[in-house]
Amino acid sequence: MYNANKIVIFDWGGVIESHREGEYSLNTAITNFIKHFNNKVNENNLIERYFDVCTRKVEEGNKENTWFDKIRNEFNLQCSEDDFYKFYEEEFNRIEYYKDVVEYAHSLKSKCKIGILSNLGKVDIARLDKQVDLKVFDYVWLSCELKCSKPNEKVYKIVEKDCNISPNNILFIDDVQKNLEPAKERGWNTCNAYGYELDKIRNSVEKFINE
Repeated sequence: MYNANKIVIFDWGGVIESHREGEYSLNTAITNFIKHFNNKVNENNLIERYFDVCTRKVEEGNKENTWFDKIRNEFNLQCSEDDFYKFYEEEFNRIEYYKDVVEYAHSLKSKCKIGILSNLGKVDIARLDKQVDLKVFDYVWLSCELKCSKPNEKVYKIVEKDCNISPNNILFIDDVQKNLEPAKERGWNTCNAYGYELDKIRNSVEKFINE
């Protein structure tokens, strides 16, 4: 039976797209991407530095330099903007994702509302859409459009305002615990899981829907 007063919200990275060591994951793509344009780059904290630049860019919006400029300057990349984006698309489209999680998310459409809530840049929207078919989801909240990122409390307030659903009728699935804490404090149901833990996700969702 369909319940329009409940919503299950999925994170993307880690829950749908792989962050798992041993798979062709986001971190693998980032490392290969940066090293392609600077094979002498210092790999210490490379991933953390990359995400720090991305987060700052999201929060700054259109201010100052472009994302390309910021990444190029941070890692001293030797490339044109066209080559940068061309190789980015090629490399990041190789990242594995969990098709069974996508299929499960789509299957919930007949039971409740479904949404995506993810921290990502505009350059990643096409890849996200290719993986999950965004038009199937009732709501899509992306940090690059919200101009703020999880775990900023502003994100969760926007979600509540947009969907107009009581916090206790929201289930949020994310692989990063710190992104779940503000949701939990606001009364949301939460599930800390990776995409390869579909049984855990399914059990949490079924319990939520049947409550």
